Amino acid sequence: GLVLTDTPNPQPARRVTVRLEGDPGTSNRLVGTDDDGRFVFDRLPAGRFTLSASKPGYVPAFHGSKHPGRGPGTPVAVSDGARVDVTLRLLPGGVITGTITDGHGQPASGVSVAAVEVRPGTGAAPVPARAVTDDLGVYRIFSLPPGAYAVSALPRLVSASEGRGGPAGGTVSEVTEAELRWARAGGSGPPPSPGRLVSYAPVFYPGTPDPSAAATVQVASGEERSGVDLALRIVAMARIAGRLLDASGQPVSPATVSLFPRHAGRPAPVDVLVSSGALVLPMAVVSSTGFAFTGVAPGEYTLVARSGAGTRGASAPQPSGPAALWHVSDLTVDGNDRTDVVLTLLPGLIVSGSLVFEQTALVPPTDLSAVDVTFTAVQPLPGIVSTPRAVVNPAGSVRFSSVAPGSYVLRAEPPAAASGARWRLKSAMLNGRDLADRPLQVTSGGEELSGLVVTVTDRATEISGRLIDESGQPLTQYSIVVFTPERSLWLPNARRIRSAQPATDGSFALTGLPAGEYAIAAAENLEVSDLADPAFLEQLLASAYTVTLGEGERKRQDLRIR
Repeated sequence: GLVLTDTPNPQPARRVTVRLEGDPGTSNRLVGTDDDGRFVFDRLPAGRFTLSASKPGYVPAFHGSKHPGRGPGTPVAVSDGARVDVTLRLLPGGVITGTITDGHGQPASGVSVAAVEVRPGTGAAPVPARAVTDDLGVYRIFSLPPGAYAVSALPRLVSASEGRGGPAGGTVSEVTEAELRWARAGGSGPPPSPGRLVSYAPVFYPGTPDPSAAATVQVASGEERSGVDLALRIVAMARIAGRLLDASGQPVSPATVSLFPRHAGRPAPVDVLVSSGALVLPMAVVSSTGFAFTGVAPGEYTLVARSGAGTRGASAPQPSGPAALWHVSDLTVDGNDRTDVVLTLLPGLIVSGSLVFEQTALVPPTDLSAVDVTFTAVQPLPGIVSTPRAVVNPAGSVRFSSVAPGSYVLRAEPPAAASGARWRLKSAMLNGRDLADRPLQVTSGGEELSGLVVTVTDRATEISGRLIDESGQPLTQYSIVVFTPERSLWLPNARRIRSAQPATDGSFALTGLPAGEYAIAAAENLEVSDLADPAFLEQLLASAYTVTLGEGERKRQDLRIR
C-alpha cells in the first residue's frame, strides 16, 4: 500500500512504521515505507488483518478509522493468493508547548508535563502524553490528535531526607516554612524545629494548583499551541485528620476514607486527570482512633468514607453482616492543618419493592432470587460503589439495603429461559418516576423508600433494516445509532441509546429497546464514548429518521446513504 500525508496537498510519507496485526495466534509484522511512501507485506496467509502507521510528529493512523489516533479501524480481508492495495493517511499532529517556571520565576528543568485528552463518555481512561522540561524550562508535547486537553505540570518530589536541607534541584518537598527561611539565609547555625510543611504542588492549566478548577487547551490538526506556560507554586501542604463516628457518636472501625477533587456532577477535566493516573492523590491512614491525610495541597475536595475493610469497589450486598455506613462531604483546603474533622457515617438509602413479570409466552423463574437487580451510577463518584446490588428473595421482593449518595438508574437482568429467549426490563416505577430512565438522586442516608415496582416483560421489540448506498449495495463502514430524541434522557449508559454494526450484507438489528419514539441514523467509526456525548447526538438528530416503537413491536427501517 501507500502512506500519504493527510494535508490539502498530500505527499508520500517516507520512513513511516507500518504495523500489521492478524488474527489471534498469528505474529505481528512491521515494515517501513520507502521514499515514495510505499510498503509491502508479502507471503501472508488468508485472514483478516488490521493496519496502522506511525511517525513522529504525526497522529497514528488506523486503516478505515475516521477518528485520528483511534483504532483499531476496519480489518482488511485477504484471501489465498490475493493482492490487496490500501492507502493510509497520516494527519499532522498538534503541539502543546510552553515554559514551566519555579517559585522564583526561574526556568524549572526536569519537570514532567502531562497532556490528557478530555472526551465525554465512560470508555477506558486515555494514556497521558508526556514531556520533560529542558534546561530552559521548555516542554513540547507533539503528535497530538485534534481535541481538548487537560495539561498539568508534575514537579519531582524529593524525599524527606533531601528536603530537610532546603530546596534541592529547584524542588521542595516536606520542607517547612521555618526551614525554608533558614536555607535562604545561608543555612548558618542549627536548623529550626519543624513547622508547617511546604512543597511544590502540581499545577493545572490555566495556572491553578486546584485540580477541580482545571480547564482544557483546544488543539487542531497540525496546530502548535504555544505559550501554555505554568508557574509552579510553593504552597503550604496541610494535614487533614479527624474521627469517624456513627449516628450514636461511637467510633466506626474498620473503615476506608478517600479524598478526591470536588465533583460537580458533570464530566470535567479533573475526572480524566484522575482516571488516567496523571493526578495521584494522597492516601489516608485509618486506625481505630480516626484517619489522617498528609501533604494535601490547597483546593476543593470531596471526602468519601465507608465502613468496612477492603470494601472499595465491591458491589455485592452483605446480607449476613451490617449494612455499610457512608459519609460524603465537600472540604476546602487552604494550607492550614485541620485535625478536628468529624465524619458522621450514616446508613445508605434503603429502597424496597417487588418484581412483576408480564409474560405472553415465557414462564417466569420459580425462584426469583436469580434476578439481578442493580442501581448503576450515572456519574460515578470516585470511592463510591457504582453498582449497588439488591437482595431479591424467592418470592420477588426487592431490597437495596445501603445505597450511597449519588445519581442512579435501575437495571434488572433475569436469567434466560431454557429456549434462550430473554426477559427485558420494561420499567422501574417509584412514586411515579421510571428509574430505568430517570435517575434517582440520593443525597443522604438513613431513610427508606418503599413501593418500587420493577416490571420485566418477554415482549421483545426490534428495529432492523439494511444500510445501503444509492444503488442498493450494502455499506459496512458505518454504525447504526438508535436513540431517543428526548434530550433529558441523553445520559451515560442510557438504555434508550444503542448502536449496532451492519453485517457484510448491510443488515442490522437492535432488540430489547423499550417502547417509545426513536431517531435512527448512521455514523462513521463510532466509539462507545460518542454515545454519551450530547453534542454528537445533536448532530445525528439533524439527519436522522424518526420511528415509533410499540410494546413488543418489530419494525423495519432501511437507511440509504447518499
